[in-house]
Parts: sequence; C-alpha cells; structure tokens
Amino acid sequence: MPRARTPADAVDFDFGLDNQFDLPNFPFAIMELPARYPYNPRWRVILACAMFFGAGSAFMAYKATHNTVGLIIDGIIRLGPAGATVFYWVISAFGAGFVFLAILLLARCIVSHKVLEVGTKTLLLPYGRFQRQTARIDYSAIQGFSEVKVSGQQFLYVNADGRRYTIAASLFPDHDSYQAVRDFLISRAPNQPPVPPR
Repeated sequence: MPRARTPADAVDFDFGLDNQFDLPNFPFAIMELPARYPYNPRWRVILACAMFFGAGSAFMAYKATHNTVGLIIDGIIRLGPAGATVFYWVISAFGAGFVFLAILLLARCIVSHKVLEVGTKTLLLPYGRFQRQTARIDYSAIQGFSEVKVSGQQFLYVNADGRRYTIAASLFPDHDSYQAVRDFLISRAPNQPPVPPR
C-alpha cells in the first residue's frame, strides 16, 4: 500500500520490503541508458538576477553620492547623514557582489556545460560550488531519499555512502526530466521491489 503523504513539504521515502509505494506515471520506463541530461542554471534567470541586483546597486550608489539627510530604519535605528551615506554604500556593495557572482555563474555555464548522467549501475552527478566536481553514486549504495520544496524550488536529497547529495529540479531543462531521474533512482534503490511500467 502507498504510504500516505504528510501535509509537510518534506517527503521521506522508506525502502523496507514491507513498505512499498507507487510512483506516478513512470516516464523512466522508456529511458535508454545511459541517459544524459543538461544540468545547468538557466541563463535567463541568472541574467534577470544580475539586472535586478545591478539596478539596486546603482540606485544605492546614486543615493550615497547625493545624500544630505539622515535615515530612520524601522522607526528604531536612527542614522545621521554620514551614517546614512555609509549604509547606502554598504547596500550598493552587496548588490555589486551579487552581480559579480551572477557573472561568474554565467561564465561557468558558457565555458563548462554540465551533464547529469544516469547509467546502468551508477549516477554521475555534478555537485559542489559551481558544480565543479562530479560524484559517482552506485545505486546499490543508496540508503534513502528525501524531497523538499523551498520557495517553489524542488530538491531531491540522495543519501549514499554516508553523504547527502542534492539534485535540484531547477537545473534540469524541464520538470519532466527531473521527475524521470527521480523516479528511476527510487526504483533502483536497494530493497525497493520492481514496479511494473504503466
């Protein structure tokens, strides 16, 4: 019998032999192995973030260079003209930092195109800062999964060999690709009985 989902955002999967569950639709049933999926941030999102923080940084810098008055923050913190100017410069610097990070991430996407590969026995998963490393995860070493949604973003955590790896749905070209990989991994986990195609 499928285990009932809780109202919480996190969903844990138990792989005991007496605790079976159904997986929806099974798009992986026709997956040809090895299957390779582009696994990169979407450049439009990166560009939009860079523009947003760039505009905010420029506005704060303008405020700092033309400021002549003090500032009251949340009706509690009172800053004089000099303090307010410093505050505007700090916010501008933070915005510029995010723009710099966005440029680095965009350059990484252009120079190094990352791929997640689903093999017959292992998963090759880019991970780490800017996905500069690749983890080789044997399906036989998978100990469990959990899936969470944070601010509309979906993540699958894979526990294997004493470590936890993260698979982000937003890095796939589309949600169907993420769902296919998710369902395939769950089907190949130890102690999970085979589920017939639908």
